Amino acid sequence: MKKATVLAIAFAAIGVFSLEANAQSTETPSTQQPQETEQTQQETGKQVITAEELPDGVKQALKSDALKEWQVSEVYKVAPVAQDAAAKSTYEILFTNAEQKRAIARFDEEGKAVAGGQE
Repeated sequence: MKKATVLAIAFAAIGVFSLEANAQSTETPSTQQPQETEQTQQETGKQVITAEELPDGVKQALKSDALKEWQVSEVYKVAPVAQDAAAKSTYEILFTNAEQKRAIARFDEEGKAVAGGQE
């Protein structure tokens, strides 16, 4: 049962990576001012955190075979948009691989891949 769960997470992560990698295949110039980046993060509810600050479920998801060729480059905690008490934070992880391609994966606190989200 545990293997089936890990396999399902791996397939979900691959699907998310495929969509995000295609959407971000163009290089974005890094000419943004630091103030703009901080302002954008505040508007979207993103908070930069370290990989060590991730919940255990997300850390386990990052250890899957589907992600072994990718390195974590940035980690964000994204606050829920809704002011609902049941709304939970998600974690957005930016990856790079050997060819310097970028991909984004989003997980909930339990380590399950979530689709879409804020950009």
